[in-house]
Amino acid sequence: MDWLWMMYLGVFLIAGAGASVRPPPNHVASVNANCTRDFMNLRLDLDRPFKGVVFAKEFAEECHSRGNLTSTISLRLPTSGCGVRSEPQEDGSMELSVRIVVQMDGKLRQSADVVKMAKCMLPTDMMNMNVIPVHEKSVRNGRMKADLPGQSRVRVWLELGGSGGTGAVEVGQATTLGVRAILPGSVGVRVVDCTALDGLGEASQKLLDDRGCPIDEQVMPALLVRFRPIEEGWSKPHKDDLVEKLFQTTFPAFKFPDREHLHVTCGVQLCRGRCPKVDCRRRDERFLLPPERHLARIEVFNSLAVTAPQIELDSRARSDRRGNMTLEQYQKLKKLRSDGTLCLSQSFLALSFCILGVIFLVAVIVALCCLLRSRMRNNRPSSYRNSGASIFSSSSGSQSRFGSKLLIPYSGNSLPYGRVY
Repeated sequence: MDWLWMMYLGVFLIAGAGASVRPPPNHVASVNANCTRDFMNLRLDLDRPFKGVVFAKEFAEECHSRGNLTSTISLRLPTSGCGVRSEPQEDGSMELSVRIVVQMDGKLRQSADVVKMAKCMLPTDMMNMNVIPVHEKSVRNGRMKADLPGQSRVRVWLELGGSGGTGAVEVGQATTLGVRAILPGSVGVRVVDCTALDGLGEASQKLLDDRGCPIDEQVMPALLVRFRPIEEGWSKPHKDDLVEKLFQTTFPAFKFPDREHLHVTCGVQLCRGRCPKVDCRRRDERFLLPPERHLARIEVFNSLAVTAPQIELDSRARSDRRGNMTLEQYQKLKKLRSDGTLCLSQSFLALSFCILGVIFLVAVIVALCCLLRSRMRNNRPSSYRNSGASIFSSSSGSQSRFGSKLLIPYSGNSLPYGRVY
């Protein structure tokens, strides 16, 4: 049976070697980000040539770049979309950040895919904006493109975050939305057309209408306005001195189903002088701005990570229970189910199947060997000893004790057997 064990050992070694030989995954060596007022430029360096795709998380179709079998790949994202988040810093600069997904294959998602956070700083002098001309169509890029007196000193951005400006909240947690504008005091500002987006263009929720009035105050209340002077003249205040205008509100955080981030965009209308007021209690009243008072229309954008652990747990409990299972019962059931779960890696699972296959093959071979051996034994000639003596034989050479007793002469009434009456 030595040949059988040698075959078993060879098959085992071949199967184990085939299951364990895998090329190492490609790794991201570095991520470099460079910000301008309009774009966020990214460069990724990898260990080996890259044939996959890099995209902003939740924007796989709109904001992506494909590899060309080189170890370097570049991605350019607009700062007013693609999930780019902006956070103002204490020194007046702006930090831009975005989560990018490095998908190692162009069509398949694998365990080797990674998610990276890219950040860059936008200096204060690069945050100044231009104004869109009246005759030019507004483009959603979060910036202004025309001339305005004092235009080099105009800055407008949208702030979105939880308490303390955190970039991640839970559903129901108090969240602050604010549109902050730094511009000459002679310029009026009104925030209009705020919309919450899912990031894919499939779902949206209107928050403020084209007048700047809330659609549903239970979702988001009206904006409150605050003014603060930024600079003062040496003699007396001037109408073109810079002021900070903050439009802010607080609302309970919400999210779209199956989306990790909430994206919000708002329109900012700039007016010569004060913008017309609108009474939101009157639904028929419109926001009317004469053309000569129109300066620019700006689109600002920001994003926020929103989680819903309690809602997700409740949905799982509802799908699991058929009666009225409580949350504590669901947690106990989940714990019991997790105790009986066996998790295996792909390589270990393949090795396990190879071992089971070898064991089955050996069992079949052993069974065949046993069957062949049994048949060989049955085919051998018989050599039994045949005795010529019979129990009824009278031969003197017979060793049967019964034969000797049958030939004994009996006398009288004595019989070797009992009588039968």
